[in-house]
Amino acid sequence: MNKLNPFFLIFFLFLINHSIQSQILFTDVAVQMGVNDAGAAQGVVFLDVNNDGYLDIYLVNNANPNKLWINSAGTAFTESSAIWGVNNSNAGRGVSAADFDNDGNIDICIGNYNQMLILYKNTGSAFTNFTTNAGVNFNGLGGAINWFDFNTDGKIDFLFGNDGVPFHYNYLFKNVDLLSFTNVAFQSGIIDSTSTLCFASGDYDNDGDIDMFCGTQTNSGVNGTGFLYKNNGNGTFTDVTFSSGIITTYYSWGCEWGDYNNDGYLDLYLANSNTTGFNQLYKNDGDGTFTEVGYSMGVGVEGQSYSCGWADYDNDGDLDLYVARGQTTTDKMYRNDGTIFTDVSTAVGMGDTRHSSSTSWGDFNNDGFPDLYLNNNGTENRLYKNNAGNTNKWIIFRMQGVNSPRSAVGTRVTIKTGSLTQIREVEGGSGGKGQNSLPLEFGLGTATIIDTMIVRWTSGLIQTFTNVAPNQILNVIEGQSVGISGNNSSVPDKFNLEQNYPNPFNPETKIRFSISSDVKSEMSNIKLSIFNILGKEVTVLVNKQLLPGSYEFTFDGSNLNSGIYFYKLTAGDFSETKKMMLVK
Repeated sequence: MNKLNPFFLIFFLFLINHSIQSQILFTDVAVQMGVNDAGAAQGVVFLDVNNDGYLDIYLVNNANPNKLWINSAGTAFTESSAIWGVNNSNAGRGVSAADFDNDGNIDICIGNYNQMLILYKNTGSAFTNFTTNAGVNFNGLGGAINWFDFNTDGKIDFLFGNDGVPFHYNYLFKNVDLLSFTNVAFQSGIIDSTSTLCFASGDYDNDGDIDMFCGTQTNSGVNGTGFLYKNNGNGTFTDVTFSSGIITTYYSWGCEWGDYNNDGYLDLYLANSNTTGFNQLYKNDGDGTFTEVGYSMGVGVEGQSYSCGWADYDNDGDLDLYVARGQTTTDKMYRNDGTIFTDVSTAVGMGDTRHSSSTSWGDFNNDGFPDLYLNNNGTENRLYKNNAGNTNKWIIFRMQGVNSPRSAVGTRVTIKTGSLTQIREVEGGSGGKGQNSLPLEFGLGTATIIDTMIVRWTSGLIQTFTNVAPNQILNVIEGQSVGISGNNSSVPDKFNLEQNYPNPFNPETKIRFSISSDVKSEMSNIKLSIFNILGKEVTVLVNKQLLPGSYEFTFDGSNLNSGIYFYKLTAGDFSETKKMMLVK
């Protein structure tokens, strides 16, 4: 019998170990980044409160002080809830964010349990409690919150889930005039009196308006514990639960739409809290009906689950799935392999075993790979930084409505790369009692160009773009051309554009950039331009050849109105754009 050479045995074990280690994609950087709060976190959202182009984090903490962490260019977070005026200690159970007054600043809504709902209006440098002014000052058993323009009037509305047993009706707050709301739940047809725990809004039937699924823990008989409301396109909804086939008897604490099989129709995942139940994946059959395929697709996990979230973590062109599973089980990260999902929780460095309650996906460092914030009720939270691990291409769209709501919730983007077609919709609430970031993140695999990009705004406007380059963040404004890009990674080591200072500013601000000494030419053709929110060039600060070195230019906005502006540095194939705010 031949013996295995010890050298080859060691080498073989090294290869196995290297293969295992190379799969580790995520690193928990919560302690390092200063966001490892150990309160009683219930809901979380990635959002950009100061319009600097980087995602901040807001956390509701259920009778502990809520937290707002401001992102410092993707390198660190600073706890700033008191400075911004959002450090209340109410019984926060759910949170989501949208620009309800269309002023360019993201606002926050909090559902508190047996306490008054809170609506925070963002003034640009702080939040004010706008609850009473807006007419939403009532005590509820909150709850999930989902923003969406249900009547397509260009003003964003929100649905509030009233978690109580029995007979606690949900509230659909119609945005009247960008300053006040009125409850129209009964008039619209949303009349179930169940203990609602989660919402998922999305256009499941591809008719151009936003439908709604409500997950509950109340068995209503023929519909089970969930409700699917079809938007009729006239400000009303029809309960189509029974005819759709989405009839679950489990308690759904988390739910989210996502087109996992890239067939152009949104599918629905339910994270169910029953200890003896299992999670469910409802495949959209494209004819108004659904088929439950959780077990056959490998995601029908048994036992308690509290939240879920779709994201293409490896940027290979299909949606993967994270499931937060409470206090007695291990969280799941499922990789989409095209025909089935594979549990890669341990392999990619996830698989939390704490009391996981809610999640939010968002690219906090703008590297094109989505990261995950995970709430752990009563123990330290996690921030899973995605370390990429491959060279797959990506693109991120920051959507801005004009005739549609400013936050563009419900807007659908379809992209085609070769034979692959993908869809995403801007979400106004995600997974359970939190929300993923508003920007739309696509993985492109090895595609070198996006052949076609189709944007369907909730106003009904459809725009088509072709030959869009990957590996960039694009600001897409309704009715405007796609041309202002940010964080293009083509040659980031040769040119560096810094954030302006001060920001916000009035009337002047400094803009700095540098040219590396290793550029191919001693002289570089540099252009530094200023654009308004509509993408119109306001002025050109620089348009000439410059030697390698560091430069500073002053932008004087004394003759301009308050608002968001962009400054764009171009040099050959390099292009980078950053936001700034003029406040008078």
